[in-house]
Amino acid sequence: MNRKTFINLGCSCGILSLINTPKVSSRTQNPEQPAKRHVPQDMNHEQVINILKFIDTTQSESVKENIFGRLGYECFYSRNLNKWIENFTEDVQAFLDRVNVQHKSKYWERLEFNTERTVLVLTGKKVEGCACAFADCSQPPISLCNYCCKNFQRELFGTLLGKNVRVEITQSVLLGDDRCSTLIHIAV
Repeated sequence: MNRKTFINLGCSCGILSLINTPKVSSRTQNPEQPAKRHVPQDMNHEQVINILKFIDTTQSESVKENIFGRLGYECFYSRNLNKWIENFTEDVQAFLDRVNVQHKSKYWERLEFNTERTVLVLTGKKVEGCACAFADCSQPPISLCNYCCKNFQRELFGTLLGKNVRVEITQSVLLGDDRCSTLIHIAV
């Protein structure tokens, strides 16, 4: 990593670290008074969106890939989706049937392997907006699609298949399409 990328990444991470940091009082407390418990304010969704927009429009691709890629990783693991998808690792067909036969997916229309089983083709349903809450704004950060969603799907399908995968976004609402579709290339 070159110096400029390192500095940009460090500054961007520093900005993100301030999002939910409790304020520290500069006043010293009287030792005879009991300490008052500080209750931090809830995270402000608009602030987070504005920071993500700032990063998306001002930072290099490598910085955006690191930050938004981590956001996709956190979206997958912090919501415990890894534990849910692990229920299908022994029966991938059950997961495919959940999408293709039972139609239980809110965003996916079809999920099928190519004939060589080297690519999993995900065809999205037609939707009016992006599934991501951080994209619910004017001029959403395109890095949500280019890096966050890609990494989210890399984690999801890598866990499901037990293999390294590369995600290629072929259609995206954020890029002007009416659905989000991807190709999941499976390492052999």
